[in-house]
Amino acid sequence: MNLTGLIDEAVNSISGMHKTRKTLVSSIMPLTKKPVKVDGRDLLEENLISTVEKKQLNGTLAGVDSGFVGKDLLAFNLVLVRCVGVVFDYKQGKLEKAKYFPSFYSFPEPNLSSSALESDEFQISKSLQRLLKEVGTTRQIIEEHSPDYCFIDGSIVPQYADKPRNESTIHEFYRHLVNEFQLLYKTAEKQGTELVACVEDSRGSRFRSILQEKIMGASINSKPLDNCYDTILLDYLLAKGERSMAFTYSGEDAKRPHPILSDFEERWAKSIHAFYLRPCEFDRPLRIEFLHSKGDISEHVNKIAPIVYASSCMHREYAYPTVLIEADLHAKLNPDEINLVYDKIMDKLGRNIRIKMRRDYRPF
Repeated sequence: MNLTGLIDEAVNSISGMHKTRKTLVSSIMPLTKKPVKVDGRDLLEENLISTVEKKQLNGTLAGVDSGFVGKDLLAFNLVLVRCVGVVFDYKQGKLEKAKYFPSFYSFPEPNLSSSALESDEFQISKSLQRLLKEVGTTRQIIEEHSPDYCFIDGSIVPQYADKPRNESTIHEFYRHLVNEFQLLYKTAEKQGTELVACVEDSRGSRFRSILQEKIMGASINSKPLDNCYDTILLDYLLAKGERSMAFTYSGEDAKRPHPILSDFEERWAKSIHAFYLRPCEFDRPLRIEFLHSKGDISEHVNKIAPIVYASSCMHREYAYPTVLIEADLHAKLNPDEINLVYDKIMDKLGRNIRIKMRRDYRPF
């Protein structure tokens, strides 16, 4: 197949999928207009879709993000991590003050590992180091500033790709990270801070599976939704200023426990919930994760959603909290920064010690 044929096939396939899903969603829409029957822990609210009122920002909002870059060398692995926390103080909807932690600009923290890591372990190790720094910074900001809301870039728990093999040399590092996450939850609870995680490009499918298994049943052929991400489905269902129902992070299945939540204390594993919100007309819905252990969950979500909405609708084509956008701008890393550290190491070592990978000094 030539390039033109390949492009035409891709366009036809994507267009056909879009039309099929759009037709299917039109048959689902009536289900969103009436309360649904609550069934066990999966359906936590009666309304599949609810309207969110934008709330004027007041008080303190914090956000934490990090950037990292690694260099794989023969004798060791070098990783640079920069984590930045931003604290915004609002009064009557206006930003009055911005503070940065540890500072407006900070050089990334170098991490050196001489362990003999496999290629996949090195990739996981980089991610774990970044997460550990991010969780620690978030906890420090909550302890020092007691923000009303603290936003995290990414999920509120580690991801499956962050979990090393049980026999891996970095498995203990992973266990330490899990404990740090739980300590963060305890700190937020103690300080009265609402911990809110925003997943920029979610590939979750929990909402879609609940819709297929618990609500649509056999009355509607839902096969076209198989392998469809939540954000794709909800892009059709949610209008600007609407949110999905809240749901648990994972279903209850004793035979197939969640690979990450099974490593957490039961109290925290059961308290992690999520919902989707569409703050902008021309961007996909945003996945929001939060902790909820007691009380009415609709009341809790209706407290969080207006704050996320107000802080994420500044641009009609990009939905993300401004405090996280600011943190990301200060946390970003580029290869020049790790090359600077690497070059200084090489200058002191001299030419007699070879630490480059062969692929990095290929002469042709």
